[in-house]
Amino acid sequence: MKNKLLYFLLSLWALTANSQTIFYDQLDLKSGLPSSVVYDIFQDSKGFIWIATDEGLLKYNGYNFKTYSHPDLHAKSGSNIKEDVLGRIWYQTFDGFLFFVDNKDQMQTFTQKNNIGFVNFVITKEYLIKTTWDGIEVRNIKTLKIKKEIKIPKIQTSFLEVSENKIILGNTETKVISLENWKSEKIKNEPLKKATKLLTYQYQNHLYFLTQESNSKCRLYKFSKNELIPIAKIDNTKNIQNFEIVDNTIWICTKKGAHAFTFTGRELSFTSKLPSEDISKVFKDYNNVYWFTSLSKGIFIIKNFNSWELQLANEKFNAITSDKNNLYVSSSSGKIYQLDSELNHKIYWKNEDLHPVYYLDFNTDSKYNFFSANGFYILQKTNKKVTHFNSAVKQIIPFKPNLFLTTGTGFVNSISTNPTIQWKDNILTNIRGKSIVYNSKNNRILTATNNGLFSIQNGENHELSYRNKPLFIKSLITENKRTIALSNQGELFEIKEKSIEKIKSNRLFTHLKKDLNETLLVDKNNVFRLEKNKIIKLFSVGKFLKIKDLISFNSNYFIITEDKIIRINKEKNNKNSFKKPNLFIENILVNGKIKSINKTKLDANENDIQINFNLLNFDFDSDYQLVYKINGALKNVTNFSTIKLVALAPENYFIEVGIQDKNTSKTEFIQTISFEILPPLWKRSWFILTSIFLLLCLIFIIYKWKIRQIKAKNEKAIEKLTLENNLKESRLQLIKSQMNPHFFFNAINNIQSYIFTNETKEASVYLTKFSKLTRKILEFSDVNSISLKDEIASLQLYLELQQMRFKDLKFEIKCNSTTNIDNIKIPTMLIQPYVENAILHGLSHSNKDKKLEIKFEGEFTNLLTVTIYDNGIGRIKSAELNQLNTSKPKSFATKANLERIMLLNKDQYQIDVNYEDLYDEFSESCGTKVTIKIKL
Repeated sequence: MKNKLLYFLLSLWALTANSQTIFYDQLDLKSGLPSSVVYDIFQDSKGFIWIATDEGLLKYNGYNFKTYSHPDLHAKSGSNIKEDVLGRIWYQTFDGFLFFVDNKDQMQTFTQKNNIGFVNFVITKEYLIKTTWDGIEVRNIKTLKIKKEIKIPKIQTSFLEVSENKIILGNTETKVISLENWKSEKIKNEPLKKATKLLTYQYQNHLYFLTQESNSKCRLYKFSKNELIPIAKIDNTKNIQNFEIVDNTIWICTKKGAHAFTFTGRELSFTSKLPSEDISKVFKDYNNVYWFTSLSKGIFIIKNFNSWELQLANEKFNAITSDKNNLYVSSSSGKIYQLDSELNHKIYWKNEDLHPVYYLDFNTDSKYNFFSANGFYILQKTNKKVTHFNSAVKQIIPFKPNLFLTTGTGFVNSISTNPTIQWKDNILTNIRGKSIVYNSKNNRILTATNNGLFSIQNGENHELSYRNKPLFIKSLITENKRTIALSNQGELFEIKEKSIEKIKSNRLFTHLKKDLNETLLVDKNNVFRLEKNKIIKLFSVGKFLKIKDLISFNSNYFIITEDKIIRINKEKNNKNSFKKPNLFIENILVNGKIKSINKTKLDANENDIQINFNLLNFDFDSDYQLVYKINGALKNVTNFSTIKLVALAPENYFIEVGIQDKNTSKTEFIQTISFEILPPLWKRSWFILTSIFLLLCLIFIIYKWKIRQIKAKNEKAIEKLTLENNLKESRLQLIKSQMNPHFFFNAINNIQSYIFTNETKEASVYLTKFSKLTRKILEFSDVNSISLKDEIASLQLYLELQQMRFKDLKFEIKCNSTTNIDNIKIPTMLIQPYVENAILHGLSHSNKDKKLEIKFEGEFTNLLTVTIYDNGIGRIKSAELNQLNTSKPKSFATKANLERIMLLNKDQYQIDVNYEDLYDEFSESCGTKVTIKIKL
């Protein structure tokens, strides 16, 4: 019975001892890998990782995957990824068809005849060499045109390689074909004939063959000078799938994991801790990181073979602590595991109700362990007796002998463990405590709560602030004479007795932990040490993992993530192996269209710029961040593939894109772009100058036009003044004509004759009428228009005086009954000159009775027609008499009146004068008719 129990315990210990594996990061479906089935992996000259999966060819830059496709790519699965001298990436499907990704990052193919299936193809500096049903086809690698076709009837070959400038192929027999003279010869291939499986690999300019015989034994041969030289014997009982040689280590890939051997055939011990999955290839990148591709679990990534991890089925981890001898890890299933430095483990305690254990502290006291689950537990280390309180304790720290301070939901309390375990003082209540520290020198307690940071000293508490703002802290630790605080936002603060200062850092941290003599910080998946105020990078646990807690123990760091416990050796940690990220600008979009803009000028509306780039970074600890500088202003890039510049203002732009070290803030700019966005047409210099010139021309034209307008206005004003002067002059001439000396002479003679003949009555009447007419003429000389009534009255006086002179003169003035003679206004003395002409030139020379008729007619009150009719000798005879009688005074009335009418017609009147000569039935002149039409 004892033997069976011992056997069972040994088996259990062996099981737990072998459950740990080398710590790895993983690319799988969760991390964005399109497929978990991976056949091949390759790193190109730029540093990109190319992956062959059953979903096709992928390119990986450390952040995301790009999948390639082509219309002729009917079967996606493939392998044999290679790069040629032009930087093209070649890929062979399992159907045997070749495709390549060109320099524009597009997948292409070429005409392939007589495809023989999936047989290796070779790329050299000059040639692309592949098999067909007719033999071997050699193409120029740059032009892809056929250089040589080597006819091999019924060709059968299990491998095709190039070594020592020779093509090597074979199956049951092995041939070499010179690439210089194309001659072929057979070589001895006895080791290859016996192989049940045959694999080849190029390493350090040599070709190696790995054979597996029927007894599963493997042998390694090196091909040199047409001979197969034995290198190593390898004991392997599993069927091999692939092999590689990396750093003088032989890696054999099997369905149960990868195995590493020396060139003497000795298996390296650490390989027993590698993932025991279906491994298809082992690959080492430029950062000395190993990539293990699998046919079921994606890709395993290992940076350090000295880092181990432990995963337990269906367990999620919460916290880690230690005592002098062991580690302790709590889980979400209510268990606490005890571990040693080798990650051997067993259950230390478990909660019957399976409630998660989220807080552990096994090193504060030598007699008791403290932890929180569904309440607060105090466990005696010797007998594992448990004391349970219904309190949500978040932290416990030493206060005084056998007395501890705790904080949690609703309180800051003290608890005693001697003589009995019991609660003591309620120091602070009605708060949600998160973390607590105690300084014995000044007897001050600092506690971080949901309401801020509080100081409790001498029974009094007050809130601490930074720059007059509350501090919301998640973790507190004491270090030397200061307290370090981690805020909810991830910032660090140094709290001394009378001051609070912020510790400068470009990072935001998630955890703060005091362990032994180290202050440790966590930034998601990176671990740092705080030395004074200097932050030193220690290591990273992988891009896709998040650290939940950590501890330092026995020359190792132990980290827990959600489902892993990771051991990292302090001395063998290769934290500085990664190269800096690299940056490649793929294209630039201007308003959504691809355009080359470097050192070019863009129109004003071409102001939406998008720079698409590929950031190559396999440094999982993210020490670097992408930045860009635009015209001197430094900015962070939040998207790892695009920089968007929207609605740029017109000016010259100089953009630098680079990477910045988060720890030192040192920035290295890798790519530069410069361009100019021209201002809108109306803001360009030539347009502005042209516009100013045109504006000046317009102003000049307007100025000249205004000058001409003012000049015309002035001329019009002058013309008006001239008109007024002419009217006045005309009026004076009329007055002159009205006041004709001849008329006055005849009037005075008539008066005198009346006096001499003692006709005093007639003389008096004549003189009275003469004086009235003279007065009216003088009155009319001061006005521009008079009523028709006044005009008729003055004509009446004038004709009466003429009637006294010419006894046989008979006149008649008629007025239409519809004519309103009081309201109609006409120019002064307009009618009188025509009446005067009728008497002086028509009637005065007639020997018959003299008749004169003046008729006024109005039409709709806006047109006045004046008709002057006389039965005199007519205008023709009057003109003839005037030419013979030169002594007769000239009449100025007609001329003056014509000029006056012309002037009046330019201003406010429309006056039309028409003369008509009258004749009898014998065609003898019998008078004159003058018609005057005045538009009122």
